[in-house]
Amino acid sequence: MAGISFLQLLKNSWAIDLLLIFSVIALAVILERLWAYSKLGIDEKALLERVKHAFKRGNTQEASFICKSANHPLGEILDVGIRNKDLPREDISDLLDGALIETKSYLERKNSVLSTISFIAPLLGLLGTVMGIIRAFHDLSVSGAGGPSVVMAGVAEALVSTAIGIIVAIPAAIFYNYFMNKVKTILTQIESNSIKFLAFLNNNKPQAARETLKLD
Repeated sequence: MAGISFLQLLKNSWAIDLLLIFSVIALAVILERLWAYSKLGIDEKALLERVKHAFKRGNTQEASFICKSANHPLGEILDVGIRNKDLPREDISDLLDGALIETKSYLERKNSVLSTISFIAPLLGLLGTVMGIIRAFHDLSVSGAGGPSVVMAGVAEALVSTAIGIIVAIPAAIFYNYFMNKVKTILTQIESNSIKFLAFLNNNKPQAARETLKLD
């Protein structure tokens, strides 16, 4: 690698250029997702109890306000139940399930970028290496001089692509798995509390509505 500068590598290898772009994209996604998930650290159980307490007092507007001010996916889902409290249990359950699916999509967005980069980066690095080796042997055949030193210099330069590809892929894969586990934990908590709230809504319907549900 003696005599080969980083700028020369960028000039000679388009694969390294793409990998550096991927690294910037991956870093931006990681920082954005860390910031987004950090805002979701609330006590879901306490939020549910506050909403139930307001609902028991007949103040559905306050209960809805608590949900919206929580700035949390669970609050949005509970608000769906509050706004549709007069519907049959099955309908409310379907609406909560739909809201949960939307929440899952929202929480997982951009994580696929990390998954794609972690998969493509090593392949792109390997492709850059292969192209670099081909170029090295081509240069040797054209020059007809220099012997193994020409090939070794080219191979050493080409292997940098593979190294960078792996360096980019490893943190992307680590953070992708970390974020997906984070999403799974958050969704489990949301689903558990939404089921509890659905049961609460059913038990706190007007007496006439409960009798109608029993007849159905």
